[in-house]
Amino acid sequence: MMENIVELRHVSKAYKDNVLFQDISLEIPKGDICGIVGVNGSGKSVLLKMICGLVLPDAGEIYVDGKKMDKGNFPQDIGVILDCAGFLPSETGLKNLSIIAGIRKKAGREELEEVMRMVGLDPASKLKVGKYSLGMKQRLSIAQALMEKPAFLILDEPLNAIDEDTACEFRRLFLKLNEEKGVSILMTSHNREDIVELCRHVYRIAGHGLKAERMEPEM
Repeated sequence: MMENIVELRHVSKAYKDNVLFQDISLEIPKGDICGIVGVNGSGKSVLLKMICGLVLPDAGEIYVDGKKMDKGNFPQDIGVILDCAGFLPSETGLKNLSIIAGIRKKAGREELEEVMRMVGLDPASKLKVGKYSLGMKQRLSIAQALMEKPAFLILDEPLNAIDEDTACEFRRLFLKLNEEKGVSILMTSHNREDIVELCRHVYRIAGHGLKAERMEPEM
């Protein structure tokens, strides 16, 4: 039997009168690349935050790699890009990664410099993150998601503000991580091409639920 990296069991979530999800269930197999699509405000980011354990559902259960996400319980072997990267604007990119890496101590300076070069940033640069362009900040977000070599990536609009040529390179990188390292990926994107090229399974948020969707390349 195939193991699941994510399981949602009858999950509901609302903010006052704004119902986002009502009794949704979902299974994402390990090694899958799964995309979540939907209009702005439909709840894509909230869904990812619930899977990360940062937001609790009003009802139902969420499991990541077999462990239930509840108060004070978070996934362990994951890399995450969410909608609000908390980088320190007065520090360099390398310093920011060093501070984050110090929490779990799974990545040293060599790994941090390597991942910065991988995403197209110079680890020796003295430029402060507050002076970064939007694209550079997004590259740094991808670097922090990858730096500990996680088994599961949760990516909210990972290629936002990235030019198309660079986006193609990152799509190839994500596919390589999945195919060669078995990394599971759950992602959202407003870019149809990201979803079509990367995702084996796609679910659309509609009517407070999740509906499987087949997305074909545009002709």
